[in-house]
Amino acid sequence: MPSDAVIARRLMPLGIVAAAAMMLVLVPIPGSLSVVATRWLGSLGFFVPRVDLVSEVALALLALATASVIGVVWWKYPSRRPRAVAASIGVVLAYVTSEGVKVLFAQPRPCSRWATATECPPAGDWSLPSNHATLAFGAVAVVAVLVGRAAMTGAMIGVAALVAVGRVVEGVHYVHDVAIGALLGMALPVLLTLASDASLGRRAVDRGTRDTGDPSMP
Repeated sequence: MPSDAVIARRLMPLGIVAAAAMMLVLVPIPGSLSVVATRWLGSLGFFVPRVDLVSEVALALLALATASVIGVVWWKYPSRRPRAVAASIGVVLAYVTSEGVKVLFAQPRPCSRWATATECPPAGDWSLPSNHATLAFGAVAVVAVLVGRAAMTGAMIGVAALVAVGRVVEGVHYVHDVAIGALLGMALPVLLTLASDASLGRRAVDRGTRDTGDPSMP
């Protein structure tokens, strides 16, 4: 099992993103900054050709990268397989939770309030939170807990941010939608992974053995 210091180092980029997302939601007053920023970003969509493809392509790249990382980890480091399973389940649960929250809050999309560059989804296809942001930052969390290299995590964060911003520029989400989606997408994979590590650690103590087959990552 990685040490607490190693875990903290791996999760530090996610903590920074989470803090930024919280600021977008809460400063200066819940919702006001989000609405102003959403209107401004949405106006940019008219100047971006095929803006509707930006988030879709970026999300597909994230999915491919995450699947590749899981495949490599699964093949080369069998002792990390429980972490891969826990983190992946976390992404699935984050998506399911996102769908449930949409129904709970039933927030109309910004494109129902003002003109945007893309066609507005039909009524009943709610806005809060963003499923795209949930999945994108869930992918970031999976890579962060499995690999933990700052450069790779940073690159994934950049692409995930493109997914989130792209959805706002399209006019189908508010800024707070993607911020909350990002928080949800990161939280559940990380929490399930930490729970899995703790469970495996307790079992190792009970057996009186320590897993030495998986070298510590830098």
